[in-house]
Amino acid sequence: MYALTEKVVTVRGVSRIMEGDAPIDVAMFETVINSVNPYNVSISSYATDNERYKANIDQCRQDEEAFRTMVQQVQDEMIQAVDVAQGQE
Repeated sequence: MYALTEKVVTVRGVSRIMEGDAPIDVAMFETVINSVNPYNVSISSYATDNERYKANIDQCRQDEEAFRTMVQQVQDEMIQAVDVAQGQE
C-alpha cells in the first residue's frame, strides 16, 4: 500500500533590478520546508553582486521581506495539511 512519508518544498526567489532594459539579479533567497516538521524553516539569502546589492540595499531588503511573507504562507499551508492528516484540525 502506498503511503506518503514526506513532502519537501523548495522555494527560491531573487531581488532583481533593471539597468536600462536588462534585468539584473542582485540577491537570491531560498528555503526548504519539510512536511515532517514544517515548523522548522530556515531562509538563506545572499548577494549575487555585492556592488549592485549595496547600491540597491533598500530594495533588496524589501524583496527579502516579501519573500519571507510568501514563505510563511507556504509554511502555514503545510502546517494545516499536517494537522489535518493527524486529525488535529
